[in-house]
Amino acid sequence: MADASVGTPCRRGRRTPIFGSLVLILSGAVTGASPPLLVFDPGGGAALDDSSRQSVGAAGMLEPHTGSLLIDYYETFLRDRDLGEFRERVLARYTEETLCRVLASSPHANARRGAVLALGVMGTFDGCNSTLGRAMRDDDSVVRTMAERALWVIWFRADSPENNQTLEEVRLLAATGRSDEAIDLAAKLIARAPRLAEAYNQRAIAYFKLGRYAESAEDCQRVLAVNPYHIGALGGLAQCQLQLEQPREALKTLRRSLKLQPHSQALSDNIRALEAGLESDGSR
Repeated sequence: MADASVGTPCRRGRRTPIFGSLVLILSGAVTGASPPLLVFDPGGGAALDDSSRQSVGAAGMLEPHTGSLLIDYYETFLRDRDLGEFRERVLARYTEETLCRVLASSPHANARRGAVLALGVMGTFDGCNSTLGRAMRDDDSVVRTMAERALWVIWFRADSPENNQTLEEVRLLAATGRSDEAIDLAAKLIARAPRLAEAYNQRAIAYFKLGRYAESAEDCQRVLAVNPYHIGALGGLAQCQLQLEQPREALKTLRRSLKLQPHSQALSDNIRALEAGLESDGSR
């Protein structure tokens, strides 16, 4: 899911007495967040360390697969914050396939950061979803954060412009408490675009807000059948499983999510809390 706030009481449904507190502490990284409009370098990564600057300065000496030009483009973007110029320069020299190769194999963090930024701006679901999904395991924390943000942007533009616009309308309906309308519009969108995973995810959010946890869980499973890297659907599924008093299934779901985000301290903490709850409850 994406916009369902775990700290907001649901209108209907049960809350598991032992594990209910876990639902409240699930982090935004688990439950997902509203998709960003742009995929900028997230703050702390903007300042280059000395080794990074040396890599940029020696860009012309790097092998092609390292994304040497991309490092220059990325540094220029950090200085000027001109996303349009960055996009045009990348389009002139790189294909989506090449950007994916740089992200997957370059030893230079700034090249991988530049590749993530470029894919967030111009990438397609079929072309880069799996590469960005794997980048959530990157050794560089900036790459990981940017990859997650880029994924949300790509998921919201994964179909035709008309269907993408309808998807945004569904999101807004769910986000503003008009869940029944969101469900109806999402059903129409799904009928037109049955492979648009985010349509199921947004409907899952609306179901969850109405306390219809079983239906929400089913839609989360549909999302994951199309897009196994959808961390929002995994977080939403875990929430539904807790609400449905299925803590062991929720634990499996959270462990699956941790495989996608092994550096997530919040996920690790939630898993340990749930394991402790199951052990004290004698459910293991």
